[in-house]
Amino acid sequence: MTSESVLATLQAGWQALSGFDVPKAVIGGLALSAWNHARYTRDADVLVAVEHDAIGPVVQALVAAGFHPRHDPPLRVLDGQGIVQFTFQPPGALLPFQFDVLLATSSHQRESLSRAVTRSLPGGAGSIRVVRPDDLIVIKLLAGRMIDLADAAMLLRENRADIDFDRLVREIAAHGLDAVYRTIWQDAFPGEPFPTGGEAPG
Repeated sequence: MTSESVLATLQAGWQALSGFDVPKAVIGGLALSAWNHARYTRDADVLVAVEHDAIGPVVQALVAAGFHPRHDPPLRVLDGQGIVQFTFQPPGALLPFQFDVLLATSSHQRESLSRAVTRSLPGGAGSIRVVRPDDLIVIKLLAGRMIDLADAAMLLRENRADIDFDRLVREIAAHGLDAVYRTIWQDAFPGEPFPTGGEAPG
C-alpha cells in the first residue's frame, strides 16, 4: 500500500521540478503502483533528463521547497548512475521520506522518458508521467536485486496487454538480459512456454 506521505513527497518534489523544461517521469515503487503492482515504499523516485554538470539549479529548487540533500556534495554516481537523494517531511508526517532524483544519461533512460505516459496514482492522488511497463522492466532487470526481479515479474503478469513485447525483447537482447528475462517470464507465467520473436501468447 502506498502511504499518503510518500505521495505528498512525490507531489512536492514534482512541483519543485516543474520549473525545469526537461523530460521527467516517475520510476521505482510508485511507478509500480501506477502499473497495477502496489507495494509499500517510503521512496519517491523520479528520472530526469539532466546532465551531471547541470544538477546545481535542480538541487537549489528542491532545497528551496524544503528538501534536504542526504550527501555533500549532493550528486553521487553509483555504478555509473548519477543520483541525488533527498529527505522530505510532509506536513503532518511523523518521519521524513526519501526523494531520489536519478539523472537520465543513458540512451535507454532518455528513450524511456520520451515514451512515458500519464497514469493515475493510487488513492486518488491525481495523475503523473510514469515510464512504460516495458521500460520499467528493463530498468528493474538492470538493477538486478531480488526485489527488482520480483517486481519485473509482476509487471509482466499485471500489464501483459500494455507491454510492447517486440521492443522489450530488443532491449533485453541489447543489454544482455536474456537469461534473467527467461527466469522472470517463468515466475510471471508458470508453465507457459517462453515466447519467441517477442510475441506475447495467450
